[in-house]
Amino acid sequence: MDLRESVSSSVLSSTPTLKSTDRAEHELLLCCVRPQVDSHVSDRIRSLVAQDLDWEYLFLLARRHSVVALLYYRLQETAAEIVPAQPFQRLQKYFQDNAARNVIFNAELSRLLAMLGENGIEAIPYKGPVLGLFAYNNLALRRFVDLDVMVKREDAAKSIDLLLADGYEVSKSINLSQRKVLLQTQHNLQLHRSNRQLIVELHWEVASQLFVSSVQADDLWGGLVPIEINGVQSKTLSTEDLLFSLSVHALRHVWEKLLWICDLAWIISRYDLDWSILLQRARSTKIERNFLLGLQLCRRLLGVALPDHVVQQIERDSSIDKLADVVIEFLLSGTEHIPASSLQHLKFNLLVRPSWPARARYFRHILNPTDGDLTAVSLPGSLSFGYYLMRPFRLLFKTGGQIQKVLFHGKNGDQ
Repeated sequence: MDLRESVSSSVLSSTPTLKSTDRAEHELLLCCVRPQVDSHVSDRIRSLVAQDLDWEYLFLLARRHSVVALLYYRLQETAAEIVPAQPFQRLQKYFQDNAARNVIFNAELSRLLAMLGENGIEAIPYKGPVLGLFAYNNLALRRFVDLDVMVKREDAAKSIDLLLADGYEVSKSINLSQRKVLLQTQHNLQLHRSNRQLIVELHWEVASQLFVSSVQADDLWGGLVPIEINGVQSKTLSTEDLLFSLSVHALRHVWEKLLWICDLAWIISRYDLDWSILLQRARSTKIERNFLLGLQLCRRLLGVALPDHVVQQIERDSSIDKLADVVIEFLLSGTEHIPASSLQHLKFNLLVRPSWPARARYFRHILNPTDGDLTAVSLPGSLSFGYYLMRPFRLLFKTGGQIQKVLFHGKNGDQ
């Protein structure tokens, strides 16, 4: 991900806003995964399908971004009779396999929710199958690799013990003293079973309080809405809380997947949102720029219509389009997913935080020990403070010792 400063302007249209040099496969993918397709876009899809496309490239790019199901769904709906047989059958099989897999995951989620509930723990499903139903109204349309479950912080340790007793294992081997550090410094823990075919991410916060301020799990619990998972009555985040939480999740991974933009776009298109609540939440967290970036990506890539006052707010911050250009270039950089480096994460997170107090909070966040730090060296509980001393040196190593360049040789926070 190249964090450039120079960008070109873009204009919202009914087809994706891309550079003239972009491939037809890019435009077709973006037309197919958008939430709303009018006759103009439908005609454009058929026109693109009729071209001499590299269907292998298209499939691999869609798979990289976990949107093969959406691609197949739209092609089947608008151009099934003109898609070449072999690539269409490949997409169809992937769609069917994903749908069957999602049913298994959904059943496991309902079982886990029931098990936790029977042990006095209120747990809410977060992302995963719920998002497939909530955003797309079709479990088969979303690809997910794990089950996200949120519990209250005071129930986190007991929930971990219940999952371990149920046959799950901690993905990275940590002892009890290390787990205590993790519960204090991080917001989730990953567990797995069945040779890592089933993965659960247990959350006790949406994100670290230092990563994003004013988004506390306690606040989210008060706005839960009812939902049914395989006959099990449960609750999940309200539409506004879910939308904002998804933008925070995307920031944690520097917007590396088109799927996460699709999630936002389909929710915005399906629901009548309270934009005053959303914008107030964004301002209070000190990462308003990131939330507006997500909205602009929805506009530019997927043609999502936003209220005029929201568009005006986006356009007042010239950095948003600069960041959007960086994200779009990375999203369409090829079929191989190359995760952003630690240094690129650092740069991006500083750019979405224009104020120095917000940046200071972020630095406090990245100086907290991670599960990687805990598994690198095993320290006894009495020496657990050593993880905090070790973290800055490991961070310097991971960023190639270039943090000082980012801090003291970059331009101001409004770049």
